[in-house]
Amino acid sequence: MFGGSAKAPTKLCAQPSLPVLGNLQDYCIFLDFDGALVEIADRPDHVRIDAAMLQFLENLRDASGHALALVSGRDIGVIDRLIHPLILPVAGVHGLQRRDAAGRLHSPVIDQSVVESMAAEAVAAFRLEPGVVIEKKTGAVAIHFRLRPDFEKRCRAFARKISGARADLHLIEGKMVCEIRVSGSDKGGVVDAFLDERPFKGKTPIYAGDDATDEPAFAAVNARGGLSVKVGGGRTVARFRAKDIPDLRHWLEGLVAMTRGAGVQGRRNDRNESGVAVARAGRPSLSREARA
Repeated sequence: MFGGSAKAPTKLCAQPSLPVLGNLQDYCIFLDFDGALVEIADRPDHVRIDAAMLQFLENLRDASGHALALVSGRDIGVIDRLIHPLILPVAGVHGLQRRDAAGRLHSPVIDQSVVESMAAEAVAAFRLEPGVVIEKKTGAVAIHFRLRPDFEKRCRAFARKISGARADLHLIEGKMVCEIRVSGSDKGGVVDAFLDERPFKGKTPIYAGDDATDEPAFAAVNARGGLSVKVGGGRTVARFRAKDIPDLRHWLEGLVAMTRGAGVQGRRNDRNESGVAVARAGRPSLSREARA
């Protein structure tokens, strides 16, 4: 495991640089989606994934021995559509849903009528305000105000009021968004669940994310002696920091390249050792007379 105390650190500014690691086969990787893999869009449905990103994810999956999972605030079905045809283990709605490496879905029983009611209230409250985006998910409603930062205080107050009215609701406040979600696991909980299963079990975890919703995952990874990476600014319990999404991707691509290089070198060494053995075995032994 990567060195460090198993106790999660108190909130502090993360280290400014990313570490040099060995073979990625020894690690498992968990990535937030919006803000860590792709830039956050003004509207969630404006995000697109290109062929280069799909190839990057495939390379990362292969280099880690298929120990790659996405941990997102989006629904699992939305992530699947965005990264199609790639299929990965994934956690959705900030940990409320999880699909493991075997394809099994883990999710609490959700009364979606509660979500429908919350969504209707949100639409009614902001229907006359262009730029406030209401996103309905499985078990949650998100209120995005990235296009209307002047409405931040009003949106947050509304979300706190709705979430405070029921004991089974939980408020998640992120970057320019408030999310009212039914109670359930968070990102830290799903990372722990993944780490108890193959192919993640026994590997050192790496988690990268950019928002307050990723802090439970950072703490979970820290407690396991792993590498937590905060993308961008802000105070955090993460132990390392990437300046931005390109910085994180450059680091991960470098780790993939090092892992591939180690594999090539290992195969060369195997061939060399095999060749020497064959040459030695095939070399005719000199008779006593010849040696004389």
